[in-house]
Amino acid sequence: MLNLQEFTENIESNYVTDYGAEIGTVFCHIFERATGTDPIRDFFDNISEFDFFDPEKFDAEYIRKTPYTDSLNMMISGIIKETQYNEHFMSWSKGEEYLNLFLHELEGSKTVYTNSGWTKSTSKNSYEKELDLVGYSGISYSYWYDYGFIIVTEKKIGVLWFGDEG
Repeated sequence: MLNLQEFTENIESNYVTDYGAEIGTVFCHIFERATGTDPIRDFFDNISEFDFFDPEKFDAEYIRKTPYTDSLNMMISGIIKETQYNEHFMSWSKGEEYLNLFLHELEGSKTVYTNSGWTKSTSKNSYEKELDLVGYSGISYSYWYDYGFIIVTEKKIGVLWFGDEG
């Protein structure tokens, strides 16, 4: 079983800029779904218990379903870099390894929602499947920008969210 606190800390430990500043916060959680309910409603009902999310900013209109393969590339892109300045903290393969650890706890997941928009990266230092963040609708209390993913299975919901003070 994945230790989510350790998982989060391992990703965050890589979030150090070239000039030594630590940036970014990763929020990672898995919870049981309420039987027969809407997954976005389940997400909203569960985020109020965490200091990371501001329920008053939450608007389901800005959470949209994404194609599964695209969402995998979005999540890896979010893990490996600071998206505002496109500064990489780890390789694509290392980011993919972290994501696979998380998704292993969410077997059968094929549905992903996000509050963000992404486009093919055109940076010289980008990886082949890497995407760049082009928009988001933040729902955190204290971050300048935040974006994330809601991964849905029949019985669980995984949340992988990123926040930065920019």
